[in-house]
Amino acid sequence: MESMSLPFDTALALKLVPLYILVAVGFALGRLLDVKGQDLGRLALYVLSPAVVFKAFVGADLKGALLLLPLGVFALCALTALLARPLAARCWTDGRERIAAFTAGTGNTGFFGIPACLALIGPESLPYVVMVSFGATAYENSVGYYTVARAEATMGGALLRVLKFPGLHACWIGVAVNLYGIKVPPSLMQTVDILSGGFVPVGMMIVGLGLAQIRRLSLDVGFTAFTFAFKFALWPALALGFIWLDKTWLHGLGRTAHQVLLVESLVPLAAVTVVHAHLRNIHPDRAAIAVAGSTLFALAWLPLVFGRFGP
Repeated sequence: MESMSLPFDTALALKLVPLYILVAVGFALGRLLDVKGQDLGRLALYVLSPAVVFKAFVGADLKGALLLLPLGVFALCALTALLARPLAARCWTDGRERIAAFTAGTGNTGFFGIPACLALIGPESLPYVVMVSFGATAYENSVGYYTVARAEATMGGALLRVLKFPGLHACWIGVAVNLYGIKVPPSLMQTVDILSGGFVPVGMMIVGLGLAQIRRLSLDVGFTAFTFAFKFALWPALALGFIWLDKTWLHGLGRTAHQVLLVESLVPLAAVTVVHAHLRNIHPDRAAIAVAGSTLFALAWLPLVFGRFGP
């Protein structure tokens, strides 16, 4: 009698073990030494992440469909949030509908998605994952910000936040260097290499620090189920649908890009969701539980789905 094999690629899961360890280190730092993730978050967001973005753009093959990725991701994030908003409004009227709509349109494409792609796919995934992550980041700082705080800020204020984002400037500078063939001094590139190398460990430890901040279990079943349905069901379905369409008809992207799109569709809820909930005092404990739970769930769900459906 043949044994039934589960659609789980153990080898892929083992590739994520270093990421699990880094998450555990962050959790231990938060619980045992009371380390806070805010300062590390600023370091990763404003220093390490731009270095990763700049390095990726300088070395990327900037032509064809690659340049359309961030625009396509941005549009899809915005459309998903617009779809989620009226659905969430039927369930809540206390502000959770804003948080739910915001987080339905994005995910932890940076701190979780980039190291996951590097671990599962390899360094050749970096240009694609940066493009996808930048599209999601642009949504978070514009349409997403407006979705969650439309009563407190204008669209102009949200766009101003995008203009202040260092990753934006790392992108256009990297593109200019690439397209015009500008020679970057070796010492500067060595510095960029050192900074970008720190992004993965710092980013994954931030995830662990976020888990360590959960002191009291206050699970909002409805809110968590709503956000999980969008993040772990709708987004992978959209990614797989596009991959099939591109393989069959469009032929615009290659295998590496398809793998990146699938991995990024399986990342957990965006950590910035908790920040918005805190700033607006919209059940931050429930938002934190949902984000933490999605992080733990993604650590198992991602290799399971990727091993079964990975292109």
